[in-house]
Amino acid sequence: MAVFRARGYTLVELVVTLAVASVLAGMSAVALSRMKTRGNFASATGDFLSTLRTARAEAFARGNPAVVVVDPQLGQWWSVEDVAGAFSLASFDPLNPAPAPARLIYSGQVPPGTIFGPATGFGSALPPPLSGIPTGYVNILLADGGSGGVADISVDGGSSAPNFKYCSFCDPGSQRGAITFLPSGGATFSGGPLSVGQQISMQDVQSGDGGTGATGIMDFAVVGATGSSEAVTIR
Repeated sequence: MAVFRARGYTLVELVVTLAVASVLAGMSAVALSRMKTRGNFASATGDFLSTLRTARAEAFARGNPAVVVVDPQLGQWWSVEDVAGAFSLASFDPLNPAPAPARLIYSGQVPPGTIFGPATGFGSALPPPLSGIPTGYVNILLADGGSGGVADISVDGGSSAPNFKYCSFCDPGSQRGAITFLPSGGATFSGGPLSVGQQISMQDVQSGDGGTGATGIMDFAVVGATGSSEAVTIR
């Protein structure tokens, strides 16, 4: 008659099993973190673009200017109906963004893992027909139509250089900026060089290797003549 004896796990087998489980758990945690960061970035960029387009629509519908104020340092933005036409970026108070008779349309904030940036810009000009909007860079075209690379035009401090590469119209002091959408359909800006429009960019700050590089960059370009807003995926 055969006798079967119960066999337990050896210490080596337990250690190997725990090690494999730890690796899998770690990989899952990293993947989940990256997925959450990408989701936050997609949500923030969609929310900001919606704010710009809604402000333009509100200005047209109500007959009053609608101002979108951005504070890249706080990672916040506000949309305000400027009922009295008296908005001033210099006196803007984040704690009271819409003093009477102004009306607060919307306020938003970037989620964890997303910021306005990158501070050094995304290293190129916007594609046509937005290429006239200042980003601090220009694409060099050769005589035969080929690419001659990218030139940084901010270093000369000329009129074509934006106030910041990540926000062409933001104030050099407070670093805040404002876009005023007009009832006529156009838009004006609180600063920046004279051009067809201005831009501000947003980035995902978690890189694929767990560092702090940007895996996602989206630029928001606003055309002055029409007030139209376009989101351009840079990375």
